[in-house]
Amino acid sequence: MYGVVKIGDKEVPMLAMASVDVYYKRIFGEDPLKMQIKEGFDGADAVELFQRMGFVMAKFAEPKVRKEMLKLTEDNYLDWLDGFERSALIDAVGDIRKVYDGEKVTTSEPKNPEGQ
Repeated sequence: MYGVVKIGDKEVPMLAMASVDVYYKRIFGEDPLKMQIKEGFDGADAVELFQRMGFVMAKFAEPKVRKEMLKLTEDNYLDWLDGFERSALIDAVGDIRKVYDGEKVTTSEPKNPEGQ
């Protein structure tokens, strides 16, 4: 599922495919599906999970980076985080989750492909 998530004043393309969970696990060392079903998974855990998942999906949406996904590290994630205001990223978690769950999310105006 492709979506564009507005984080503060930035529109961030994100792509959620079946492999994003695998890339998440390789980058962060945790299984995102197991994290979501564990007892005690609460608001703070969900925010952290979906901020990280937003990073993975944003990088996956970049064609040049997609080929290099296995080289991404937690340091790359921290650099990515620094591009956003903390509160804006927290506010976007719901939309990030919608992309991850396969719901259509976009903040861009649709373009008429016929130019009319």
